[in-house]
Amino acid sequence: MKGNVHPYSARTCQEETCCTMKSRQLASSAPFMDEKLPRPLTSFNSQGIDSVNTWSNLKAALRDRVSSQVYAAWIAQIRASESSQGELVLALPDRFAVDWVRDHYRDVIAECLREIDPKLSFKVVLDPDPQPKPPETGLETRPKVQPEVPSSQPARVEPTPSAPPDAEFSINEKYTFDAFVVGDSNKLAAAAAKSVAENPGSAYNPLFVFGRVGLGKTHLIQAIANTVRRRNPHSVVRYQTTEKFVNDVVQGIRFERMNDLRATYRHCDVLLIDDIQFIAGKEACQAEFFHTFNALHQSGKQVVVTSDKLPHEIPDLEERVRSRFIWGLIVDLQPPELETRMAIVKKKADVDGIELPDEVAMFIAQSVRSNVRELEGCLIRVSAYAQLSGRQLTIELARSVLRDVLPGKGQLTLDAIMKTTCKFFDVRVSDLKGSKRARAIAQPRQVAMYLCRKHAGASYPEIGKAFGGKDHTTALNAYNRIRDRIEQEHELKRQVELIENNLVE
Repeated sequence: MKGNVHPYSARTCQEETCCTMKSRQLASSAPFMDEKLPRPLTSFNSQGIDSVNTWSNLKAALRDRVSSQVYAAWIAQIRASESSQGELVLALPDRFAVDWVRDHYRDVIAECLREIDPKLSFKVVLDPDPQPKPPETGLETRPKVQPEVPSSQPARVEPTPSAPPDAEFSINEKYTFDAFVVGDSNKLAAAAAKSVAENPGSAYNPLFVFGRVGLGKTHLIQAIANTVRRRNPHSVVRYQTTEKFVNDVVQGIRFERMNDLRATYRHCDVLLIDDIQFIAGKEACQAEFFHTFNALHQSGKQVVVTSDKLPHEIPDLEERVRSRFIWGLIVDLQPPELETRMAIVKKKADVDGIELPDEVAMFIAQSVRSNVRELEGCLIRVSAYAQLSGRQLTIELARSVLRDVLPGKGQLTLDAIMKTTCKFFDVRVSDLKGSKRARAIAQPRQVAMYLCRKHAGASYPEIGKAFGGKDHTTALNAYNRIRDRIEQEHELKRQVELIENNLVE
């Protein structure tokens, strides 16, 4: 049983395509050319074959023999026609689809056709003039997987009503590029995502979006999906979490539906996978993703993934999968700087119709440094409390409401971290802010930058500005250098831990 979910005849494709139709060629017809689509099925041919009825019957038979997901993905998009030799010609819109149907469903098509007309042959070709796919033929319809029950008859999956595009995948229409607040911390990622959305498959492929929790990865990846669908409604866009992808692979293996899974994930124009780091340690899922990636990439389709770890930081990840992640462009979302946090709070207030004084917006932006979700959550909490209690939105109210939500927030400032670090290393704050590069100054400066990033949640531009107006790349390099060194140098790790203890005290 090759490439399908149902048993059928083991007769080879060569046997089917060499049927007795060769003796029925019309003497007046020109030789059939593969590069030209034969005439549409509109009437009886000269041999008295009711081609229209044949194709209708064949589709009905195939619907009974394959799952509704496979039918929607492959059979429904076929355009049937008839060659000058009286063959049934099944045309598909792209080369990948042609190869897939030939490799996986040719035998079952031959089986069904033989039941309708034992003397009729067929072939699968590339459609030179593919028609736009209507929404109902997309891959979004997925039947519920049911365990197979032993039977003498071929198993059948009952058809399910067609679902609207992406109904299953919960793409939030509010996640757009217009709603995404751009600042120094995320402008590269936003620009790359927008470029991919406008030119899928040709801009940056794959696009790997890296960032910590709550910084907007899901917003960006779904903004790509919404933009692609708006610009080309006929595009097949598949957004999926890694958890759902893993579950699909498990179910596919369990119920022998891997062909259905591959038809779903490999036949789309844009594939977006959220939180790809959860694929770590799952060998079967990594193998399936690897082959799916290759199939899409070779067909010029776009792949976008998000992760809270960089490719080299994801444990138990096969090297071949890791290499695919770095083929394209890796962009990172940093914690937003103060100005961006302020803009996020005010934009959220405008969208929700909240009259927010600037001083309250500034207080919230200063209180939450590293998480956009937490930032918006604090705004919602403060505004809800003011509305329910009938009080005005003031800093005093915000401070009172957020006292339990943000314990200690705002107390650990960049200045406090710099002073504690300087006291430990016996240097001056002015030395950290200066331009001296001597080791006695450079290492304390790098440690202080590392701690500002780790404990205050400050963005790299904010850190650079606090350390005498240095470039954000200086802060980024300092953080990465100290992070890597403390894993290898015991003495430096001990020093950093002592400073951290002093910060807590």
